[in-house]
Amino acid sequence: MNLKIKLHFLIFVGIAVIISITSCSKNDQNLILAKFDNGTVSYKEYLNHYLLSTQYKPNKFPTLENLKEIVELKAIEKMAVQEALEQGIDKDSTYLNIVKNNERRLLFQKYVNSSFTDEIITDSLLQKFYNSYSPQYDMKYIMRPIIKSSSPEFINAQKDTIWKAYKMLKSGVDFGKVAKKFSQDITTKDKGGEIGWIIVESMGDHVVRTVMDTLKENSFSKPFRGYGGYYILYKGGHRDVKVPPFDQIRGKIWKSLYHSRKSYIQDLLDKRFEELARKYHYQLHEDKILKALKKAGYRASISKYRELNFGKLTDKDKKMRIADYDGGFIQLADLFANSKKAPINKFEFDKRVESISREHLIAKHAREINLQNVDEMPEQLESMRTSLLRAILFKKKIQDSVNVQLKKLNAERDPGKRNELKTKLQKEFEDYLKTKYHFSFEEKNFNKAIELATEAKKEFNLEKAKQ
Repeated sequence: MNLKIKLHFLIFVGIAVIISITSCSKNDQNLILAKFDNGTVSYKEYLNHYLLSTQYKPNKFPTLENLKEIVELKAIEKMAVQEALEQGIDKDSTYLNIVKNNERRLLFQKYVNSSFTDEIITDSLLQKFYNSYSPQYDMKYIMRPIIKSSSPEFINAQKDTIWKAYKMLKSGVDFGKVAKKFSQDITTKDKGGEIGWIIVESMGDHVVRTVMDTLKENSFSKPFRGYGGYYILYKGGHRDVKVPPFDQIRGKIWKSLYHSRKSYIQDLLDKRFEELARKYHYQLHEDKILKALKKAGYRASISKYRELNFGKLTDKDKKMRIADYDGGFIQLADLFANSKKAPINKFEFDKRVESISREHLIAKHAREINLQNVDEMPEQLESMRTSLLRAILFKKKIQDSVNVQLKKLNAERDPGKRNELKTKLQKEFEDYLKTKYHFSFEEKNFNKAIELATEAKKEFNLEKAKQ
């Protein structure tokens, strides 16, 4: 889920909860709409799901049909968890391993947000950005990047090149042409260094902000060194824009500040990792890492960007510990647990070792300071566990069965047959759950629920219109 969607999700969930609380009494919130063995579905659960699912459909009001659909869905989710527990999925090693990894990631992200992100992106910074929302300036730049590991020779070469570009600008060569020739910022160089219409505070580097703020319009700066390397900044004309209400664009401002300040957040994270590495006696086993890389085809003579064959690593290889720390360890398998982030070359492999190591140590510290019981974390962790139980159960009962039947029919590549089988088996399994756990609607409460939900939807629409 990307950041913008996540922010909207949190905002509307909050609104849904508020409306559900203010629209009806406590008894109404607990109005039961369905029952099954050891469980129920309440009006509050239905309402929150309904408001969230119709947040962009102001004219979609509650009906008997959509109420029953949502209530049955919520009941099946709960009954599936019971079934998964009965089948012992919560004790399965695969489940436990995935839970452990997911808990670690959630704790890591919570720690980073509360300890670093919120420290950098403060309410006062959000307000400062808003106060400078207009005017906006047409900005360009030429950039020669430098990283922490850059050698003195490379740094000097970058400095010499930026001054060469400056001399060309001083001789009258067009800024865009010079940027295309000398800039190494991949997102802007082919556009002649064009950044776009910029608010001063949207620039993450405080040195760049200072130069931009003091630079006269329609002029370029001398070369200067900022956080990410050497720059020449060009400040074009300005435009005045209508400033929306703060609450309407707060999320957009936060996102802009997060992207522009990521390097500062990363610096704080790196510093904390170094502290925790000493505290927990973190030790990286470079000999074992090199052994694994060699098996995948890496040699010192080849580029670290050349693709390696990590498929040669066996399950036994992946159980190898590549790092240890007090009370824990990191296995080679951890680097490949998320297929989307699995490395394909040595460069990505090294980066993955760094990120997994940070994740392990930060999460360990998060548990020590009891972060797992702060704010919404208990609910997030529980939701993750139950969602995973359902996912594994449905995979076993539906997806795996579909694959077996398709293989028998020699129709593995027939998407129509796959969807047909999946729909059929899913309905059969859901009917099985409803029968086994004696599912039934509490229809006597439906009219009241629809009446309350209709009023809540009207209030929801009014609140959204004010956004």
